[in-house]
Parts: sequence; structure tokens; C-alpha cells
Amino acid sequence: MRRGVCGLSGDPGPGIHLLTVHVKDLAMLRLEFEGVVLKQRVGNPNIHMVLEYAEATGVVRTLVRGGHKVQQMLVQAFAEHVLGVQATPERIKAPALDLSALRTGFDVPEVFEDGFSLVQLKSLALLSPDGELKIECTAMQASRHRSVHELLREQLPAPLEGRWTVLAAQINLYYPPEPGRTRARVVPIEVTSRGRLNLHQFDPRLQAQLERYLVRIGILRPGQTLSAHEAPLATGTVGATTPEGA
Repeated sequence: MRRGVCGLSGDPGPGIHLLTVHVKDLAMLRLEFEGVVLKQRVGNPNIHMVLEYAEATGVVRTLVRGGHKVQQMLVQAFAEHVLGVQATPERIKAPALDLSALRTGFDVPEVFEDGFSLVQLKSLALLSPDGELKIECTAMQASRHRSVHELLREQLPAPLEGRWTVLAAQINLYYPPEPGRTRARVVPIEVTSRGRLNLHQFDPRLQAQLERYLVRIGILRPGQTLSAHEAPLATGTVGATTPEGA
């Protein structure tokens, strides 16, 4: 009989819940090295699983050994026993964010009203219409803070002019350098079309500020923000993602 211990925490940020599961499996005969000697021992394998759930977007991220099948089993159990909804693997899908507005840069005038002095669209990841080619472009230091979409327009315009899908982006917002310093403080916004955001890393005030920018440019809807108080999840639907590139 398997025995498990689990815990649900809200510490990662507003509306972000972290579930940790520790399962002790049935006793079995195992081979283990003791120094350079291989010995047989009876032991109980321990399985650790971690799940992160964002209320606002419905996105679930998992970290568990065993591949896609085990990840989906964990998400199904979380949906049924914690959220109280029924979800099959076919209905567990990632919510899509439309990042197409970033083809022309990050044009949000409020950024400068809030005290930032410079905006740079640092990087873009794009997928060809046939899905056969993915490119990741980053503005290097030699670009002198020019945005990557400007560099692409000059040197590789086809992805921006064609029907390529924007998969991910990083937007750097720079504060003016503090007195006596030359290096400016940078606030990076990372977003993917799968609904992954890094806004939970910032304090609530800055998080709400950055969310407002994403709503203004059309990437987020007001109800999708992490600080929203609306019910975020339609009954029976859970958004699941695994680490990028998995």
C-alpha cells in the first residue's frame, strides 16, 4: 500500500499555490552501492512531486519524475480532489496568450509616466507557419538597447512580416541610474504564449503595475491578472504546462 504526505501552500505569491506530494512506495528489493560494493537491500522508494497552480490563468506547472503520463495523473488528481472539477487529459490544455502585438514593439506610454526611462523588447521566439522552424532572437549589448523587433526589421524581416507565431518574449524596463551610478536597474518581463509569466517574482505593487502594461497592450485581459478577484477558472477546465522545451 502506498502512503503519501502532501501540503498546499500559498507562499509563492498572490493567487499562486504550491502543492508538494511525497509518496512512499511499496517495499521492494533494490540494488544499491555501498562504496564500490553492490548490495541487495529491501527499501521503500520515495517519490517527490511538485505542482504549482495559478488561480488567475488556470495554469498548472508540474515537476515530477516519470514523464508526461505521471504529470497528467498528478494534474488530474489535483483538479478532482483540490479544485473539485473533473478533467480528462484531452481537456487539460494550456491557455494561449496572443503575443502578436509585440511584432511592433512594446508601445505602452504609461511606462514612462511610472518612472521608467527606457523600454527594450529584448528577445522574441517565433515559430514558422508550418511549425517546422523556431527562431529565438535576442538584442545583444552592441545594439545599445535597441529593441529586437527593430533589428529584425532591418536584418531578417520575414518572420515579422509573415504569419509567424510569437511564442515568447522578454521586455526589459529600465529605471534611470541612481545618483552616482552608471548602471540602471532593469525590470524584466518574461511571457510565453502558453501563459507563463514571471510577474509573481515582484512585489505586489510592481506586479500590478506590470500587469497593467500587459493589459494595455492586449496580451492579458483584466480578469487574467494575478491580482484579479474574479473567478478565474471555468468549471471542468484546467490549464496545464510543463517546463518549456519538455
